[in-house]
Amino acid sequence: MHVRIFSSQIVTPDTVIAGHVIIEGGMIAAVEAATAPAADAVDFGDDLLVAGLVDIHTDNLEKHYQPRPGALWDALGAALAHDGQCITAGITTVFDSLALHGQKDGLNRKDALRPMIAAMDEAGSDGLLRADHLLHLRCEVTNPELLALLEPHIDNPRLRLLSVMDHTPGQRQTANIGAFKDRMIRGGTSPEELETVLAARTAWRDQALAPQNRAGVVALAREFGIPLMSHDDESAAHVDESRDDGCVAAEFPVTLAAAQRAHEFGLKNVMGGPNFVRGGSHSGNLSARDCAAAGLLDILSSDYVPLSMLRAAFQLTEAPFGWSLSDAMATVTVNPARIAGLTDRGLIAPGMRADLVQVHRARSAMGGGWPVPRSVWVKGVRAA
Repeated sequence: MHVRIFSSQIVTPDTVIAGHVIIEGGMIAAVEAATAPAADAVDFGDDLLVAGLVDIHTDNLEKHYQPRPGALWDALGAALAHDGQCITAGITTVFDSLALHGQKDGLNRKDALRPMIAAMDEAGSDGLLRADHLLHLRCEVTNPELLALLEPHIDNPRLRLLSVMDHTPGQRQTANIGAFKDRMIRGGTSPEELETVLAARTAWRDQALAPQNRAGVVALAREFGIPLMSHDDESAAHVDESRDDGCVAAEFPVTLAAAQRAHEFGLKNVMGGPNFVRGGSHSGNLSARDCAAAGLLDILSSDYVPLSMLRAAFQLTEAPFGWSLSDAMATVTVNPARIAGLTDRGLIAPGMRADLVQVHRARSAMGGGWPVPRSVWVKGVRAA
């Protein structure tokens, strides 16, 4: 299948040019400079043409599987809704990120794991998905059942990322336990209920098992050749451990010192798009904007808002950051693709998958410069 797309603003790895992207068989065959569209071209005019986004961390599937606390949705329906929200946000490669621990908002993640994975597998094999969906399993090292939950899925061909984490209150993300308690109270937990809720969050954990579980995950990652990330590193010691474990990235470092240490070791720093767009972490930890200002930001993920990736990338081009479009878009395209071992996507360049997004800049007072995906192409075929 031959497709020719014209844009006056094609964001290439190094610059922005006017021209055509030539697609053959789902791959980019050529990028050619031109001042006007050819007669057979799909004309995007002044809209930008960027590479399809690669999201290595999203909690979005869980939100569709349980749209309200205690209210479960059909797993296949959740898969389709999740896919639709991601593709229309310009995300063409999605790592469905599922946590192997405890409960969240009443969702028993142990019980939900298998049906969510099975639904995504079925939807993919039946050709029902528009984005390319891969799997990121988030391994809570204090979970006594962690390895028993992980091992049945370790040879799933979609499993392309693992991460190790510890969400015990008082650790890493919640190292400031006082701030954590304040946030819970602001979220509706009464002071009288606070200790009971905290006890429930820790009762099922086995802190003594954490080193053994982490070592087990590291061993599986090495055996099966799956890239491994750390999560919520708070100190230099945490980052040192991540380096020794062979981690390729530090997901959501909670202090600037941890992000700096990761950078020194060559680990890529991953921050949340919502954190960047909002101007701060919802948990009161390191701001993605501060990480960028320090020259330490490598990758942005959607975390819990799919549209945040594109918005955050474009905000990087604005004051006070002033990044080039090529560098800003790399945080949501080629950089996440490469740490996950995907070498066939993330750039508008010959030989790459033709995963592309047409982006219009909204200029209304309410829009505030939001980049809006107008069309999304996966392997040269329009998907949205």
